[in-house]
Amino acid sequence: MPSDRTPVLFVLAHPDDEFACSMWMRALVCEGRRVGVAYLTDGGFGGQATARREAESLRVLGRLGVAAADVAFLGRLHGWPDGGLHGHLDQAAARLGEWVDGFGGDASLVVPAWEGGHQDHDATHLVGWSVARVRGFRDVWQIPLYTGAGLPGPFFRVLRTLRENGPVEAYRASWRERLEAIGLCFEYASQWRTWVGLLPFLTVHLLLAGTFPRQRLDPRRLHEAPHAGRPLYERRGFLSQAAFRAEADRFISLNLRLHGSET
Repeated sequence: MPSDRTPVLFVLAHPDDEFACSMWMRALVCEGRRVGVAYLTDGGFGGQATARREAESLRVLGRLGVAAADVAFLGRLHGWPDGGLHGHLDQAAARLGEWVDGFGGDASLVVPAWEGGHQDHDATHLVGWSVARVRGFRDVWQIPLYTGAGLPGPFFRVLRTLRENGPVEAYRASWRERLEAIGLCFEYASQWRTWVGLLPFLTVHLLLAGTFPRQRLDPRRLHEAPHAGRPLYERRGFLSQAAFRAEADRFISLNLRLHGSET
């Protein structure tokens, strides 16, 4: 990360996605960086209570030192449904851009990795890419959440970077931070069904590796599938890869036409 004091803005898909960067967030706050967090879906998949999910994330972010005034639940405000962000890419980019501008000038941007785990994560990656390139941000990172790359059926790995996304850097957590990061996951009581699957793998990663990895966003990857084989979201029956790809290609083409080709 740069040594200046530009804000670091985490653009996430769902309340609770901050689990993938929690201790890095705290470290940035402790360095004196202003940390902002925006969520691009309403978190209401399957009729879940969005207010409860937001309260859980606000409680976690508060413990990490993130000011509540710097947290925006854009998905709920604008009606972008959990599971359906790919259908709202243009509006999401416009509204996220307005939120980012509120921090003034340059910023470091952090988005979910291009990894084929959840369609909303990949859609958020696209929206963040668009906002960063329009505003000329050069410091743009991607963080892994979970991916099914190289695995069959519904199986996945947590906080596993993809080789295709380039060199890996990481925040290495202390033992105290590792245990705290695991403990914070129990704050997401409304998501207990999800965390029954996620928490064991996250715990193993944090105890053995203790890292919160990140990679630079590579715009060339947007023209490729995240990995060989079917993405996890398709294997789980949430969305076909073809349907996501159609929206992604339209959005990418529009951005390149309006704002010029990548350099």
